[in-house]
Amino acid sequence: GAGCAAHAAEVTVNLHRWFVLGVATLAASCATPRTVESFAAPEADLPGKKSFVWKGGAFNTPAAMEPELAAVVEPRVRQAVVNELQRKGFVEVTDPAGADMLVSVQVSGTRRFVLSEEPRVGAPSANSVLTASGMPLPPASELPRETTVREGTVVVFVEDPASGRIIWRGLVASESRVTSREAGIRLVVEMAHQVAREFPQRRAGP
Repeated sequence: GAGCAAHAAEVTVNLHRWFVLGVATLAASCATPRTVESFAAPEADLPGKKSFVWKGGAFNTPAAMEPELAAVVEPRVRQAVVNELQRKGFVEVTDPAGADMLVSVQVSGTRRFVLSEEPRVGAPSANSVLTASGMPLPPASELPRETTVREGTVVVFVEDPASGRIIWRGLVASESRVTSREAGIRLVVEMAHQVAREFPQRRAGP
């Protein structure tokens, strides 16, 4: 309906500072398989489409992501999605008037804090820390640390240019431990690849 079209027309990439402190390395994230949830409008005949144009999306506010970082992330995510669609047989065009599909992406994330479950080498047990044996307490660096956990989602939207309706949507979510900002970028790019791989293969022409 009109609400769906308005939503699709204003798709944004909202990272909620997901990259500001970094997220888990790609290798660590692969330890937990991610599943893509997808929806396709049955009347859309996606395999019969031929061309698409990249619609992209705007970043919500300057506070959501540093402009310098946004300039790095957006083209890499865009290239990930475009590459996968081209492998499926679809052709990217620059003129929306001549495209069968409008493609955009949304990235969102939240963060929470948990106690690290990994014991430190040489760190005393919890009992020894709490005993009144007269020994000094261990330094703070030996106590359990809080770890930031990032929960992020990448969604790819495909719209019908004529009606503005979403005819395909793919979503994948991932939970990760922080490491570096570059690792976070790699993770989001890989998630974008994974979502776009689920798009149907183009039907071969006569």
